Amino acid sequence: MNIAFRTDASLEIGTGHVMRCLTLAQALRDAGSRCQFITRDLPGHLAGRIKADGFDVTLLQEPKGQTPVSPLAHAHWAGVDWEQDAAETREALGDATDWLVMDHYAFDARWQRAARPAGTQLMVIDDLADRPHVCDLLLDQNLGRTASDYDGLVPAGTRCLIGPAYALLRPEFAALRPQALADRAVRRLHVLLITMGGVDASDATSEVLTALREAALLPDLTITVVMGATAPALTQVQALAATMPCPTQVVVDVHDMAARMAAADLAIGAAGSTTWERCCLGLPSIIVQIANNQASIAQAIVAAGAALSPGPLTAPDFAQNLRSVLATAECDLTTLSAKAAAICDGDGAARVARRIVSPLKARTAQSEDARAIWHWRNDGDAPRFFLNPNPVPLTDHLDWFGQALSDPNRLLLVVQNGPDALGHVRFDRDQTALDHAVISICMNPKFRGSGYGTLSLHAAMDFARQVGLTSFSAQAHAENAASICVFLKAGFHVLERRGDFVQMSTTVKGEGYDNNPRCPSRKLARGG
Repeated sequence: MNIAFRTDASLEIGTGHVMRCLTLAQALRDAGSRCQFITRDLPGHLAGRIKADGFDVTLLQEPKGQTPVSPLAHAHWAGVDWEQDAAETREALGDATDWLVMDHYAFDARWQRAARPAGTQLMVIDDLADRPHVCDLLLDQNLGRTASDYDGLVPAGTRCLIGPAYALLRPEFAALRPQALADRAVRRLHVLLITMGGVDASDATSEVLTALREAALLPDLTITVVMGATAPALTQVQALAATMPCPTQVVVDVHDMAARMAAADLAIGAAGSTTWERCCLGLPSIIVQIANNQASIAQAIVAAGAALSPGPLTAPDFAQNLRSVLATAECDLTTLSAKAAAICDGDGAARVARRIVSPLKARTAQSEDARAIWHWRNDGDAPRFFLNPNPVPLTDHLDWFGQALSDPNRLLLVVQNGPDALGHVRFDRDQTALDHAVISICMNPKFRGSGYGTLSLHAAMDFARQVGLTSFSAQAHAENAASICVFLKAGFHVLERRGDFVQMSTTVKGEGYDNNPRCPSRKLARGG
């Protein structure tokens, strides 16, 4: 599959759009796709970084001083008129592109119609919900956003991936998450991380450091400031760091951001894409709004109890507010960490990549599916692994299935690969936490052992997230290694063993199995 990305970085735009597209491109490349980038020659572009990551890149010509005329708030970010950009993008694409991914606030449905070749599917990555799109797939990874925010802005058939479950984070964040969360339980404030964006055109970093210089900082505190090499205020920040009352290091263009976040006890950061990186690692945060388009993110994450905010950078009492929330954060690190970790698990890039490259789709089960599911459930050796190993009479099953279809607390799905029904996935809502469900899966015997189990789980959980479910638990018979392996590959962790069954969850890591996505290699020490 050939996939092209149209996105830009610049001193005004920042680096976040290109960096999250690179993350998605890496996930797609891992899934066997070929990816290329189309980006404009703007001051601070990241064509070199794109090439260094192993992707082909077309650098569109530098703007010649013209100012685009458009009603769109961010049209000037493109540097050229949308018609010119669409024509240049279309020429760079050729006719062999399966998907075009557009991550750019400057363009809307007009550009999209003109830029994509016939037969090419379009994905839009957006954060604003402020303009129309004609796309097949839309991603808005922001907390507080709902699919209804795009009503009237996208065609009725557009698939919308909404919320931080789809945040495009590099895989090292998910890899470091379990240990980082475990470490946070015994941490106090020693290491403060400041990251206001790769470019930080407004020099928010200097504002933050100046405010902190007047604060009563802890005597054993150290500060690390992360900046990009193209940041206009880099030299000024380095000079300011030397005047701080505690050791303050400025590091440039780091490639170990996940490790630095895992090691930090508190962060002060902008309300951009790094918000979800901090959440994934449970890093308590003070979130600073440095642009108007970050207001909704800042408000939502503060409302969720996952961060504190001193208000916009432009507020006249910003410095005083920052010092005040810093004192509050020092006393509330554990609560902030737990709330943040519940927002994002770091697997969003893989989820989005699957929606692009995988033909599997989950649909709501229908009454005519009942007989097939009954046969799947009673085939061969499968029944002995169920909580009730006795054969279920067909009439009893049909009665139960009809009632379950109309039960608002149950969600019955069938996962399909084209015309083939691969399996049945069932969700039972937790009545004490309606965003949580117990999940079970029964595969069509024709497809058992074919590798479709985990993919079917992913497709079903993606569907369930669209109706408000955010976390899942499951159980499998301790002797059913294949089923346990399917859940572990889908991101579940073992909690404990209860009798003959292993309890698993997507939100908490327990003891026992190796939690190795390849396969569980041993029984739980407790009880088996």
